[in-house]
Amino acid sequence: MNNNISINTGEAATSKGSGVLETSGIGSCLVIILFDEKTNVGGMAHAMLPSRKSVANEQNMNKSAKYVDEAIDILVDDINKLGGDINNLKARIIGGAKMFKILSGDNRGIGFNNIEAAKKKLREVGIMIDSEDTGGTVGRIVKLDIKNGLIEVVKRM
Repeated sequence: MNNNISINTGEAATSKGSGVLETSGIGSCLVIILFDEKTNVGGMAHAMLPSRKSVANEQNMNKSAKYVDEAIDILVDDINKLGGDINNLKARIIGGAKMFKILSGDNRGIGFNNIEAAKKKLREVGIMIDSEDTGGTVGRIVKLDIKNGLIEVVKRM
């Protein structure tokens, strides 16, 4: 039986006890991983934008994992439903690369803004960032093994 869950851009998934959550095509997008080592409950989101406020005319009011701040809320809620405890959660953030040279405006790029949005939201909800692999100029593939909380990051040029 294959317990791998593939997460597309703008999606989130959680699991308890076993399984591998995986996502690819991570450039300026940000992967947020929350994991509770005591209950072996964890989740992963592949968010593409810092917040809904960063998108003009976004009318849908349902929370969406395509936004960093909302993805964190979704993960916390779903992990809680599986028996995880927000007080035990540790975060890992991966991605936020600067994939393209920006010709005008804010030259930090969307990747930087995604990283900052995650750090801000995680502070607000009281979750510590345990580790991060952010920035740079290369894409990434990420896998989370729910059985032990180990993360594999493959960088792609």
